[in-house]
Amino acid sequence: MRKSVILIISLAVLLLIAGCGKKGLPMPEKLSLPGGMRDLSGEGRGGVLFLSFSIPARDSMGAELRDLGGFRILKSCGSCMGAFEPFKDIRLDEGQGYTIVNNRIYLYDDDLRAGFRYSYRVYPMTKLGTTGEASNVFSLTWQTPPGRPVNISAKGDDEQVELNWTREDNLVYNVYRVKENVYPLFPVNPGPLSTPLFLDTGLENGKAYEYEIRAAMVKDGMMFEGEGTRVKVITVDRTPPKAPQGIKVEKKGRGALIAWKMNSEKDLLGYNVYRIGGGMPVKLNGEPVRELQFYDGKVPADARYTSYYVTALDTSNNESEHSKEAIILLMKE
Repeated sequence: MRKSVILIISLAVLLLIAGCGKKGLPMPEKLSLPGGMRDLSGEGRGGVLFLSFSIPARDSMGAELRDLGGFRILKSCGSCMGAFEPFKDIRLDEGQGYTIVNNRIYLYDDDLRAGFRYSYRVYPMTKLGTTGEASNVFSLTWQTPPGRPVNISAKGDDEQVELNWTREDNLVYNVYRVKENVYPLFPVNPGPLSTPLFLDTGLENGKAYEYEIRAAMVKDGMMFEGEGTRVKVITVDRTPPKAPQGIKVEKKGRGALIAWKMNSEKDLLGYNVYRIGGGMPVKLNGEPVRELQFYDGKVPADARYTSYYVTALDTSNNESEHSKEAIILLMKE
């Protein structure tokens, strides 16, 4: 009888536990890991291979990514029968070994041999070092890039620089503008140049610019660009101001007062005033005139009439065309 009671109590306890809604052990939540990139690519630039890929914005479940710590890049040499091995780790909080342009990571590999095939894969990492989904695989057969371009000439003119160099067959060229010795990733030319000539416009006069020209070849749809040759040039302002307007002259005592309207050029230095005598112009001022008038107190005593014109001068010593002549009668007939 006692055993029957114990058995009944045990069954009741089991039924009570089953009725509490607990179906088993709690399952761990799925980890939020960085999503994989699908645009890993590469391009030969400056004699090395630049790899690039977009920074993921979503995790593996499609939610906004908040815990991205960096990236683990793997590399394999197919020609060496090698498997993927660690190549480089990028940690975003360190800011070293990479650059970011338009939400895209750029890094380079300079340990390559011509004719060997290489592959790359990238894994995003959380701040604790947990890796997320793998990227696509980017593969290429490395080619020896062309040498440096030669016989480069540069001419700086009005807000532009003209570059020339010797062309080699089956090569194209890129022109890079160097800023503060930072490695330039993107050329100023919109597409590879097939001719050895480039005109860079919209520049600032009187400023020094540095350029790097690199030759490249295209094979199997990929560009292999070699190291570049650098050249420095200063743009020179060769555009004169406009001729002064509104010139007029009046007799003032024993001399003549010449006046005119102000020019609007930002680089205006001043004005030159000329008197015409015997058909020849004579400049009357030494330093450029900064005011809008000039008094000629040395009019020849025997002159019955004389005429004047004014020119404008800029800071690059460009002189304008002369204004209209203004004539004054000094002595009555």
